[in-house]
Amino acid sequence: MSPEALELQRIIKQKLITPVFQPIVDLTNGKIFAYEALSRGPQNSCLFRPDRLFAEAKKEKCLWQLDYLCRSLALLHAKDFLQEELLFINVDANILYDHDFHQGTTAKLLAENHMNAKNIIFEVSEKTAISDYASFRAILENYQQQNYRIAIDDVGAGYSGLNLLTQISPQFIKLDIGLIRDIDSNYTKKSMIKALADFASATHIATIAEGIERVEELNILIDLGINYGQGFLLGHPAPDFSGIAAGIQQKVRQTYIEKKSFQFCTLQNMNIGKITLQQKAFSPDTPGHVIFDYFRSAPDDIEDVIIAEHGIPVGILNHNLFYQHLATTYGVSLYSGRPIKLLMNTQPLIIDYDTSVEETAAQALARNTRHTYESIIVTRNGQYYGTVTIKKLLTITTRMEINRAQHANPLTGLPGNNIIEGTLSQHIKSSLPFAVIYIDLDNFKVYNDIYGFESGDKVLIHTAHILHQVLANYTNHFFLGHIGGDDFIAVIKTNDISKVCEAIIDCFDAQSKQFYSAEHQFQQYVIAKNRHGQTEEFPLMSISLAVLHIVNKNKLTTTMLATKAAEIKKKAKATRQSSFVIENCG
Repeated sequence: MSPEALELQRIIKQKLITPVFQPIVDLTNGKIFAYEALSRGPQNSCLFRPDRLFAEAKKEKCLWQLDYLCRSLALLHAKDFLQEELLFINVDANILYDHDFHQGTTAKLLAENHMNAKNIIFEVSEKTAISDYASFRAILENYQQQNYRIAIDDVGAGYSGLNLLTQISPQFIKLDIGLIRDIDSNYTKKSMIKALADFASATHIATIAEGIERVEELNILIDLGINYGQGFLLGHPAPDFSGIAAGIQQKVRQTYIEKKSFQFCTLQNMNIGKITLQQKAFSPDTPGHVIFDYFRSAPDDIEDVIIAEHGIPVGILNHNLFYQHLATTYGVSLYSGRPIKLLMNTQPLIIDYDTSVEETAAQALARNTRHTYESIIVTRNGQYYGTVTIKKLLTITTRMEINRAQHANPLTGLPGNNIIEGTLSQHIKSSLPFAVIYIDLDNFKVYNDIYGFESGDKVLIHTAHILHQVLANYTNHFFLGHIGGDDFIAVIKTNDISKVCEAIIDCFDAQSKQFYSAEHQFQQYVIAKNRHGQTEEFPLMSISLAVLHIVNKNKLTTTMLATKAAEIKKKAKATRQSSFVIENCG
């Protein structure tokens, strides 16, 4: 008998297995969703590593004994730690065929440890070749009927491929580490993960990405809609059910919030505070050697030091500029003990939390060339809040513009219904008052019938331009969307609602006449058939504005807004000329 076989016998007989548990993290909020139970052999043993341990067990035909030992010890250790979390237990597919495995041993272990089958997920590796899918599926269905859930491990790395997913109905799929590693720089992997995520979503299967080791990988996976994550970045396997680092939890939550925000936001209506990193600030009298130590230990995304006094930012110091000073003759001795206020830029770009991303980007690019790449300092209520790097700002603006293009009305380029719906929802949830203007063109269909669709499209494009121009003249904080056809919507935060409406009407009435012939302009009407087929005189196009001033958001929904707007629009369209009606809502 080989030394490895003897060691395996010793391990099983003396129960020398150490269970360890690695967290599986919810990629929407950064909280621990579950733990995967893993097993280790004795320290300094030739079978310490689980791959060698189970390979030897398979060779010696004692997989079942080792599996049972690992599972029983894992459940024994987990019973005092698990609360709401689930427990993933690895099962070799070959063991599922073992007669002993079907004798209710897991149920017995759960009963002994006062645990529920609903908290257990059997994790079956896709790397194992499975030839008899009918029998395999019957076995898994048997466990699912007992309230156990199934996860397919190593998806994308095994022999069976997607065939396994089509033959059974798992509750989870775990994406192989080979697909996850460096996904941020590999378009092929990104496309494959996106396809798997879409497939899983359509079939109500949750996805878990394994082997996450870098923040860049984490960001891409959240962006692609992966449900859960696992890997050294989120937590190492440990015997004591270690939690996730607070910084990583915050990073997951912030990245997910940004992702959701991009689905419905534009550069104009998303404020810079949403993407701000809360970064430590230093006193102006802080000595240079403290800043040197800070830069050496800071994460890669920290590019500047913020200097604040009594909570108010007074300067910024870029790390490149700081190192340039240290690199000069006597630089280290000169600046190590002296206060950083001697080196800081005393006129940094300071932006209020509620400033739009678009306005922030414009101000950042208008800076002196020497300071173009310094971080932007964000304040809230006059106090220092955090920073946004130029790299982050460019990344955000690019992603938002791509998102806007994907959901824009193809004719006017304005945000379409998906973004409109999300924008209204966001405003309802916020604490700030706002007004919604529903815009409708009167007699547009008649114009379209007489002058043709191409001329009608020009009218809609010009109307969009008028609306944007007027709104921009009154406020920097507005949203303009194109519902479809001749219906538009605007969301504004201004007390001059009546003046805005009057300006829209004045501009439209003055400029819309240019789209008619001289004869029609002189007559002030056109002759066309009405909906009953009768000839009728129709006035030239006018514009109706139904305005909802939101004064109480309690239990308010977007559906309620639309219903109320329809009622007000009838009042505005009751006249044969451009008009607006303002009513309180909520």
